[in-house]
Amino acid sequence: MQNFEQSVDHLQKINQEWEKLRKNEVIQRLLKGESLQIIIESLPNFKERFCELDTIDCSDGRVLDGKKIGIAGSGLLLSLEDRLKLIRQCQGKKVTTHYNCGAAALKFSQLSPEEIPAGVETADEYGTYCGQKLAQDLHSDHEFLDENRLSYESHNEVALLVDATGKFDSTHLEGFPPHFVCTGAALGLNEEYLKDEIHILTSIALGEHGFGKRFNPNNPFYILVAADDTKDLVVWKKLANEVAQDFEQRVKVAGFTRPVEN
Repeated sequence: MQNFEQSVDHLQKINQEWEKLRKNEVIQRLLKGESLQIIIESLPNFKERFCELDTIDCSDGRVLDGKKIGIAGSGLLLSLEDRLKLIRQCQGKKVTTHYNCGAAALKFSQLSPEEIPAGVETADEYGTYCGQKLAQDLHSDHEFLDENRLSYESHNEVALLVDATGKFDSTHLEGFPPHFVCTGAALGLNEEYLKDEIHILTSIALGEHGFGKRFNPNNPFYILVAADDTKDLVVWKKLANEVAQDFEQRVKVAGFTRPVEN
């Protein structure tokens, strides 16, 4: 009986969060067909949110530590080549990993017993191990974020940001809805990896760990692209649309360009 009551209570919380986020100004204006460029430029301190990013976080939208460079699992799914790109470009950046990370669980499940580091017994421990190694290579610090440091207990992302500028501190933009962050485009990571990362994160939102079937053609999940200029915007919106077409019109793509510096 207790488990049933907990399940009902959890469902009620999810439904309440969904209804709240459907009323978010950005989502409401997108649903009405308004240009994301106009919407984003109208939000408070939009221009000030373009700055030097300082923390490599998981793409998970519940992780809001620092000025976020978002990469699934804080980079533990990257190929050696992409990992080296990350290390070259992010020296000195802090690294975080977090409780119940899906990317860490995925990677840990794929390891043979011989590949599991000594002393590591769980996916969270493996994520921490990888985060600490990355921080060492970046000559920086690592921090593990426990469940109390996540902004919400379940996945409540209604959008995914593809940040091709590498400068957009979207998690601190007032009025912006909960969202995954993918900064790999700005780091020059492999295009196929980027498509896989966007696809996996979108699948989480549209699956049982996110809002699931609540997303439909009339209430879509959004992939939002931030680009330096119109030319780059076309390139990254094309990649995002290639991912979106796998989700039966439950995902829509929109984009904008960063402010022109004076």
